[in-house]
Amino acid sequence: MKNNSRKFFSISLATALFFSILFVFAANNKIGVAKFDIYLGATWVFILSFIVALSLVHIFKRDKQG
Repeated sequence: MKNNSRKFFSISLATALFFSILFVFAANNKIGVAKFDIYLGATWVFILSFIVALSLVHIFKRDKQG
């Protein structure tokens, strides 16, 4: 069971990192956005997408078990 948890954690971390990178690329295309705002936004996107990904994994894992 520990390997599954580690796998789900890794998937959630990778998903959160992916969305953070997408946010940085999208924010860099805007003119007049300060670098601090871009990285602060990327941090929030990372945290929120990590929470959402972990929640979805938990829901799917629970549904799969019964």
